[in-house]
Amino acid sequence: MKEWLMLDRARAAAVLAVAVLGVSALAPHATAGPATAVPTAAVEILPHRALYKVTLDKASSSSSIVDVQGRMGFEWRDACDGWAVEQRYAMEFSRADGDGSVIQSTYSTWESKDGDVYRFFVKRDRGGGEERIEGKAVMPLPLGSGPGKVTFAEPEQQELKLPKDTLFPTEHTIRMIQAATSGKRFLRAPVFDGGEPEAPSLISAVLGKGRTDKLPSIKAEAAQGVYYPSRLAWFGPDSEGSEPDFEMSIDVLANGIARSILVHYSDFSVRMSLEEVEALPPPAC
Repeated sequence: MKEWLMLDRARAAAVLAVAVLGVSALAPHATAGPATAVPTAAVEILPHRALYKVTLDKASSSSSIVDVQGRMGFEWRDACDGWAVEQRYAMEFSRADGDGSVIQSTYSTWESKDGDVYRFFVKRDRGGGEERIEGKAVMPLPLGSGPGKVTFAEPEQQELKLPKDTLFPTEHTIRMIQAATSGKRFLRAPVFDGGEPEAPSLISAVLGKGRTDKLPSIKAEAAQGVYYPSRLAWFGPDSEGSEPDFEMSIDVLANGIARSILVHYSDFSVRMSLEEVEALPPPAC
């Protein structure tokens, strides 16, 4: 069940962040500086809709998971003064004992382009009833100048403080693309995404150099061009020591489209392969 819970954390714009070079470099001390040290390279995000096929990549002999099948739909829209992201997925896990589980989830967010306001709504069903998480988080401008807070409306009303260097998912994604396209190798920051009613996770990333090999299965030109194979490690608020909760390898283009995503757990990994992608029209602001 822990692995299924963690897979829920591979969500929305966090899915589009960057990383794949070596686990040792992902420990908390491996950083080129705080998240406030932002590269100056411009990032032109392409609003788009994408469909991914979800499969089991590999499993160790000790893993109880023998197969994973599913689909993930992802949409990143320009909402004039903000970014609207929606992710939907359905995944079926098969176990060696013949048992199984289906996870269905919808994750919708809106984030201001200044990175100071973030609204989120999560609805998911792991086979034991529907769960909902909803709330709003704010950070003072300029970012990094002071602590923020998040107010949850569901599953129960509560407030949490956010450290002053906290980023929201789209801002984090953009900073990672900025760093990668500027030739930076590391980025480390606390990120709040609202996927669980808890404090931010520390995300430590190693950024790969740009590559240009084509993706033959996709005809859309938007999915071609220079991409950055990189790796992220998630350290949740309850993490202890240098071992991350889980890791993720991503091939992401400078326009924000993820060509492929590989989520690594202790004894199995899940691959999300891009099947279709289309650019979305600009908003009528």
